[in-house]
Amino acid sequence: MSIFSACRVPLLSAAFSALLLSSCASVSVKEVVRTPHEPKAQIPEKVFVAPFEFDDVNLRVDRSGADLKNFKFNLRELMTRNLVRRLPRYVAPAATVAENAPLPRGNYWLVSGKFDRVSQGSRILRSVVGLGAGGTRMDTTIVVSDLSGRVPIPFLRIVTTGGSNISPGIGGIATFFFSGPMALTNLFNVVDGVRSGITFDTIRTTREVNAALSEYLYHRGAIRYENASGPKRLGKLPDRIATPDRSKRPAPKHPQPPAAPTTRTDRERQ
Repeated sequence: MSIFSACRVPLLSAAFSALLLSSCASVSVKEVVRTPHEPKAQIPEKVFVAPFEFDDVNLRVDRSGADLKNFKFNLRELMTRNLVRRLPRYVAPAATVAENAPLPRGNYWLVSGKFDRVSQGSRILRSVVGLGAGGTRMDTTIVVSDLSGRVPIPFLRIVTTGGSNISPGIGGIATFFFSGPMALTNLFNVVDGVRSGITFDTIRTTREVNAALSEYLYHRGAIRYENASGPKRLGKLPDRIATPDRSKRPAPKHPQPPAAPTTRTDRERQ
């Protein structure tokens, strides 16, 4: 057997194992778009979260009639409840607001959104087969509006996407015979296949929305680096704005205004 043949099996198995281990359930921010309107660069007193809407054409679940109605109600409640729970950590205190309810006026934000696509997939296929079989999918568009005027004015649009991706199932453990103990980490992905689903996609979505809003406040100079977070962006390595205990990077300095020109009197004093 040549050296090339001897190396081929380990290399192929290592590459296959790396592929299996590199993908897991996640949600990423696809884009963040600012509108021409910019609210004051300050932390809002409160963020109000409205119930999300649905794109029924792209709603793929195994329910209909009353069951479908309950599913949509529960998913909207899960989204708003988790946003209200997460937003105080990096953004501001939050509260739910009923659909079409009168909104307060002042230093407040309104978060509304839409489920652009929801696919529940199959939990059994995700756990046993994996590699994309039975995968979930959740795409959302979130709009953040300024409530300081007479009517809400949108100033930020956040688009998220994600799901269970191509996590390996039980079959991934078979790589043990080629890659050794490293294949045992696929056991985590089997558990992840059980834990993945619309509920966990929703929780992950609220986490990234919260981080995107925190990053916006940081870029506006409203919060300090150590109090900020940043979202996971689609197709990019994680580059979160983390607190110092979670990051080895030094805190970036906010730009300082240029110094005022010195006068003749100032120079004489020096």
